[in-house]
Amino acid sequence: MDASLYLGPLVQFPIEWLALALLAVACLFWERAGLSGLGVEGCIASAWLGLFFGYEATGHIAVAVLAALGAALLFALATGALVRLSRVDPALGTLVASLVPWSALVLLLRSQAPLLATGSPDIWLLQGTSIDDTYAAVLLLNPAVWAAPLLIVLGAAIIRNTSFGLRLRAFGENPGWWVPGASPTAYRIGAAVAGGAFAAPAVVLLARAHAAAPPAALGILALACVIAARWSLVPAILLAAGPALVRAARPLGGSRPEWGIALDLAPYLLALVYLMLLSRRALRLSLSPQTGTDPDVL
Repeated sequence: MDASLYLGPLVQFPIEWLALALLAVACLFWERAGLSGLGVEGCIASAWLGLFFGYEATGHIAVAVLAALGAALLFALATGALVRLSRVDPALGTLVASLVPWSALVLLLRSQAPLLATGSPDIWLLQGTSIDDTYAAVLLLNPAVWAAPLLIVLGAAIIRNTSFGLRLRAFGENPGWWVPGASPTAYRIGAAVAGGAFAAPAVVLLARAHAAAPPAALGILALACVIAARWSLVPAILLAAGPALVRAARPLGGSRPEWGIALDLAPYLLALVYLMLLSRRALRLSLSPQTGTDPDVL
């Protein structure tokens, strides 16, 4: 039996897991902002658009990555400001806003294949080493893979150990709380922008394998893990390993369409199981009147 059939999914699994972990960090920022983790979907689509257009315009991966980051930040800033100023329902507002970049992305992919999707996937990897053109290179020579764990640790530190993260949590759990010199709206919009900053690297991680067909609803998968983990980052990351493993196993379906469809649906069914079994008492931080001592919120 061809070993490459299993080596490919085995190498892709940590990449899928790191991407979902980054999106879980993004969802947690959006939820603590009192908006909705659904807005991360819009950040993802905006990052894909920035990545494609940035590479089309310049032909340089570094510029494309910066364009992806800028697009995600711009969407987060605009959506956060509009939702806060209009006082629309956060879940509805962020979901509808996310449909705009996703619609643009779908139209782009239908009109033409982006240059990034037709080029060699090795443009994402460092070259000139003894492990070029091997499965190990996909992990060891990909700068995005190196950066992802550091970004996850940074996100966790911001949420747990900085005045910004602590005040953001306080504003989320106590909507009426007021501190002289600290604007709740500014903190919440800032948290949405921070979430966008973590969504963009997830797109960069996935671009090597999925540029031709960007996966949809990964933000919803990450949000389901965050909810099932009752808003705790480390358990959310551990739960994300399940959908990541199933997504990495997609090539095992081969050319049989029924297996391919089943493997495409399986991560979302697993997320549904998470929500049914683990989130029965989970509360959205933005709607919870409890203080930080309530275990349902913690």
